Amino acid sequence: MSNDPPKSQRPILPRVLGPATAYSAIVGSVIGSGIFIVPARVAGTLGSIGLIIAIWIAGGLLTLAGALTVAELGAMLPQAGGPYVYLREAFGKLAGFLFGWTEFLVIRSGSVAALAAGFALYFGEVVPAPTGIPKAGWDAGVAILAMTTLAVLNVLGARVGGGVQVFGTVLKVGTMAAMILLPLPFLMGVARTENLSPMWPTDLSGSVMRAMLAAMVGVLWTYDGWINITALAEEIREPERNIPRAAILGTLTLIAVYLGVTLSYHLVLPMADVAQPPDGRNVAGAFFVRLFGLPGAWLIALVVMGSIFIALNGNALSGPRAYFAMARDGLLPHSISHVHPRFHTPANAIIIQTAWAALLTAAGAIFLVIEAPGSESGLPAWFRNAWVKLNQTPLYDVLFSYVIFGATFMYALTVASVFVLRRTRPDLKRPYRTWGYPFTPMIYLAGAALLLGNMLQETFAESIVGLGIILAGVPAYLVMSRRGDSQP
Repeated sequence: MSNDPPKSQRPILPRVLGPATAYSAIVGSVIGSGIFIVPARVAGTLGSIGLIIAIWIAGGLLTLAGALTVAELGAMLPQAGGPYVYLREAFGKLAGFLFGWTEFLVIRSGSVAALAAGFALYFGEVVPAPTGIPKAGWDAGVAILAMTTLAVLNVLGARVGGGVQVFGTVLKVGTMAAMILLPLPFLMGVARTENLSPMWPTDLSGSVMRAMLAAMVGVLWTYDGWINITALAEEIREPERNIPRAAILGTLTLIAVYLGVTLSYHLVLPMADVAQPPDGRNVAGAFFVRLFGLPGAWLIALVVMGSIFIALNGNALSGPRAYFAMARDGLLPHSISHVHPRFHTPANAIIIQTAWAALLTAAGAIFLVIEAPGSESGLPAWFRNAWVKLNQTPLYDVLFSYVIFGATFMYALTVASVFVLRRTRPDLKRPYRTWGYPFTPMIYLAGAALLLGNMLQETFAESIVGLGIILAGVPAYLVMSRRGDSQP
């Protein structure tokens, strides 16, 4: 750390966020579009309510194991950047840089782009593309406008972004509660226990385990963002108390909400309609139409748009803190660590994340609008094949595997750092110690290893690309570290 500037010269973010924002940074960021889409994929993959409930519980417990572990790290090292800081302290600057590199290129920006694409998809159902404008171009424009609007709000102040997050989270959790309660007999009375079948598959062979691992990828996508609170640690008041409480309570809230909503879908709709919703709708759309008739399709579009908008805000609030911390350590251009003199936010870091996510969105739209060139173009076959896939697959689905593979790999390293720091830095004050240590982090690491192995088998190309992006950060680190060494 000898090349870092003195602490008195390092930009610092003020502690202006309270426990409500800390809690909302998890719940509001995580509940986005996944719970309205993924249950259909899980039902189609598993086909029995017993396995479906089991996989949602397993995903929730795996997430809780990770949250219980990083709560110790966040309370111990309450600095901006979250996993970047923990990996830097446990494994060195290269490991920290690779997290920030992957966070920027894939995990955070990819999540923002995918969420924005989902927002635009539902916006298009309420406000269709004007005549003469391709749908993909309209969707891309709406997505970029949404992420730009939230970038501006978060540049204007952490309190502004945090306030939006708290307000949106209250509305979001309230909506989820309504979805759970409305079908019950004492309200609308449309729940049918006979829909909860089949209970178990007739054949519990090895193919069931493979199906559960495939379904787990989607389930973990819905939980992605549970680690976001740690990036805000420098701005949270009393982090030694508020970070562990928010991490644990927030994750338990997510488990309860996801189980409740999933059960509600299955109580209202038969298994076949959950797995393949009628009329081309997603499962939430079919659910709302069953409850409210055709106006329900319009209502669910508004609900999902609002949910995604708050999840986007959570990513704009938390993600840029990693790049800010890296720039503060000299691993990115110093200008990225600039704190706005009036609003006291990492404005440049917020802007670069938004710009890259917008570029991903625009590129995805271009591939969707323009058909892949033929062999006469002279372009390599692998490039033309990739273009064909992008032309036929929505951006949301394309980014899905990239984000999950990169995130699972990096989150596993982050959780592993608790073992290293317990051994190498026993002197650090630990206001909270991981409940169930060492078994809790071991459970998370075992689950992550199993999932990564399955993804390498089932989505090999996407996973290799994700791994390649991570490894491409090594030469980038060498360039940036030399640049940092040369600065006075």
